[in-house]
Amino acid sequence: MNQITVNDLVEKIERFAPPYLAEDWDPIGLSFGSKDKLVKKVMLALDVDATTIQEAKENHVDLIFTHHPAVFKAPKLLNSDDTRRQDYIELIKSDIAVYSAHTNIDAAENGMSDWLADALSFPENRSIVSTIREEFYKKIAVYVPVEAAEKLRTAMHEAGAGEVGQYNDVSYDMLGVGHFTPSDGAHPDRGEVGESETVEELRIEMLFPESIRDRVIQSILTNHPYEEPVYDLYTIENQKKAYGFGRIAPVETTTEEMITQLKETFNLSHLRYAGQTSSRIHKKVAIFGGSGENYYKEALAQGATLFITGDVSYHGAQDMLRDGMDVIDPGHFIESIFVPKMKEQLNQWKNLHQWDLEILEARLQKDVFKFS
Repeated sequence: MNQITVNDLVEKIERFAPPYLAEDWDPIGLSFGSKDKLVKKVMLALDVDATTIQEAKENHVDLIFTHHPAVFKAPKLLNSDDTRRQDYIELIKSDIAVYSAHTNIDAAENGMSDWLADALSFPENRSIVSTIREEFYKKIAVYVPVEAAEKLRTAMHEAGAGEVGQYNDVSYDMLGVGHFTPSDGAHPDRGEVGESETVEELRIEMLFPESIRDRVIQSILTNHPYEEPVYDLYTIENQKKAYGFGRIAPVETTTEEMITQLKETFNLSHLRYAGQTSSRIHKKVAIFGGSGENYYKEALAQGATLFITGDVSYHGAQDMLRDGMDVIDPGHFIESIFVPKMKEQLNQWKNLHQWDLEILEARLQKDVFKFS
C-alpha cells in the first residue's frame, strides 16, 4: 500500500473538479493544514462545524474534505471570543487539515449537479441550466512501439485523455512502421547512431478537452520510451465540452409527484413549494443544488416549468410564479449527497493507486433546520 499526502488527494480532486470552475467569490481549496501532511484517514462532510471537528478528532482523522468551505469570510482576529473562531483554533490545535471543493464540484461534469439529477432519475439527455465555460476538444495522435503501447495508453487515460460523450478510456489504434536514423548526440531507445532503423509502431489517437492539453502531453513525454516522441495535435471544431450549474431534463411529472419523489430520495419529512396547483403537469424539470433562485430564468428560457432548489426567498418565489415557474425548495442539505458520492470517487482512486487510506463519512452532521 502507498502512503499519500494531502497534495496527492488535492491533485486528484482538482483534476475531477478544476479550481477554474469555481466562482470568484468562492474560497475553495486547502484552508487548514499543509499539503505535505501524510493522510491515513480522510473524513467527508458537507460542512465544517464543531460536531464535525469532534467526530474527526475521535476518529483520528488527518484531513476533512468538505463541500462547503470552512472559511467563507476571513476573520480579522483569531482569538476564542467567537464560536466560529473557536472551531478554527480547535482545527489548528488538533492538526487536522481541511480541504473544500464547492462551486467547482457544482459545475464539474459528474459532480454535484449530475449527482442530484441522477438521484431523481433524470434521463441522460439533460442540459446545463447555467453554462459558465465551454472549451474545444483536441485530438492527439502519438506513434509508439507496439510493446510499449499499453503503458502509454494507460498513462494518457490517467491524465484524462480518451473522452467521447459519456464514454471514457476511448482510443483508436493503427498499426504501421516507423523509420528513423539517430544522428550524433542522440541516445536512442533502440538502434545505433548513424544506422537506419525500422520499428513496428502503433498510432494511438485520443480526444481530450483543451484545458488538460499540457497534462496529456506530459504523460506522453514521461511514459514514452523514445527520447523524442512524435505526436500530432489537432483542434476538433465540431465538438465542445461545457461546464456549469444545475441540470434540466425532459421529465414528465406533476409537482405533487416530484414532491413525493424528493421526500423519498432525500429522506425529507417536509419541504416547501410554490405553485398554483400541485397537480400541474410539467414536461421539463430543472434541479439546482444549493441556493439557485437567481438562475431560474435560465431554466425557464430552456422550457422548464418546475425548478428545484434550496433557500428560496419569499420574493424570489413570487417572481418565479409570476413568470410561470413552479418551485420546490427541498432545502440546502440535499447537497449532503456529496458525502457518499465523493466516497465512491475516492475509493476508485484508492484502489487504482493502492493508497493506504481509510475513508470515513461524517455521521453526526444534520440539517440545521427542523420541522414541527
